[in-house]
Amino acid sequence: MNLPYQPVKNIIITDEELRSLTDAIFNRHRIDFTGYEQQSLRRRIIRAMGVFEMENIHELWVRMLTDQSFIYSFMDEISVGLTAMFRDPILWRKIKSLLNEETIANTHLSIWHAGCSTGEEIYTMNIVARESFNKQQIRTWATDISRQAIDIARRGEYHQLKLNEYERNYKEYNLHGSLKWYYQRHNELLVMDKELRRHVTFDYHNLITDSFSYRFDVIFCRNVMIYFDNDTKLKLFDKFYNALNPGGLLIIGFYDAVMPLIDDRKFGILDMDAKIFIKLEEKGAVD
Repeated sequence: MNLPYQPVKNIIITDEELRSLTDAIFNRHRIDFTGYEQQSLRRRIIRAMGVFEMENIHELWVRMLTDQSFIYSFMDEISVGLTAMFRDPILWRKIKSLLNEETIANTHLSIWHAGCSTGEEIYTMNIVARESFNKQQIRTWATDISRQAIDIARRGEYHQLKLNEYERNYKEYNLHGSLKWYYQRHNELLVMDKELRRHVTFDYHNLITDSFSYRFDVIFCRNVMIYFDNDTKLKLFDKFYNALNPGGLLIIGFYDAVMPLIDDRKFGILDMDAKIFIKLEEKGAVD
């Protein structure tokens, strides 16, 4: 669980300081920030400094140099994700409809949750699949750059304070069901049904720099690309295109303002409201 945020006043990180910091992190830990939108990255670093009660960039440098394990806590704060169970119910109603219509592969379904954060989206997808008429066997790869987030996702444990929001979202998706069917209470935690993660592989993965050898029917990458510059977004779209099976679906976030960057020779719009795109067979493309 992320640490409480302590507002920081009057911290300024110059372009030179930002470059020096990211270069040092790359040289020391091989974590590459070159694709991040610079203003967004600067704000997130200042936010992390507030969490760790640092008053200037020098304190951050000292901590980086003297505490080898600090990078993990630092990256957990830099990569704080916006997620919730059944967030954007219109999306999940549409996915259930696609499953029932067999628009998505109807027996075996391979899914990549790219930048899965703490995992609420993974459990949501598996609940939707369980509630569809066609019972697909789903294989899921869930990845994130935050090791803390991956650990939370793997455990499937969430604080009960989130329950009202999750229940409200679920009811917008399915008025006649109940989210209570899918979790147990343990003290102050909601523990998701372990069957919902039985075919899920959780991995640390840098979306920008790390390679992989899997192919997928569906890729979720929701509200992740807002932190990247346009060149990196274009590279990610190529990566997703090559990672999708023919006719596969790419699902982006409602706040990912990337429409001008999407190549309409590679991706068609399946549902604009739900931000679902379908892989097209681009003439001359290497699949």
